[in-house]
Amino acid sequence: MIPTKYKNKLSRLMSYPISAGILSKALLETPQLDQLSIAFYDSCQEPHKIKNPAKVLSVTYSHQLVSLTSSNKAIEYGWYEPKWSITVYPVPRTCVSLVKSQLVETGLDKMKQWLHKYKDAMGKVGGCGLHFFYDLETNLLSFSEDENLSA
Repeated sequence: MIPTKYKNKLSRLMSYPISAGILSKALLETPQLDQLSIAFYDSCQEPHKIKNPAKVLSVTYSHQLVSLTSSNKAIEYGWYEPKWSITVYPVPRTCVSLVKSQLVETGLDKMKQWLHKYKDAMGKVGGCGLHFFYDLETNLLSFSEDENLSA
């Protein structure tokens, strides 16, 4: 099971679209499985305040170098260590089943492919990410990728 690092409580109007169990099961065959962690953040507690399209899930790798301006606390907390993470964001409870079904049907396969594509990223400096968005008007899931890695 991928460890959950953080989980915010949500208002009764919001819900997380996918669970740690579903993510762990789907990503079992990925090279980064033992390096991943999951965080559930309450980016918004009221449905009418969500920006459209709503970010629902991100998987990222990041590794920043310690510099002269790096705080000792940040270093102690491991902020400069290379890390793989998954972040799940809440959606309005009224559309959670639609978002979940699209994540399960297409999103998780996309995540697996992306993780395999970046299997050699560990140790590189910078970051890369795969981000999923849900359009609240068209009820469609989309994604974007970013990369800024150097050896």
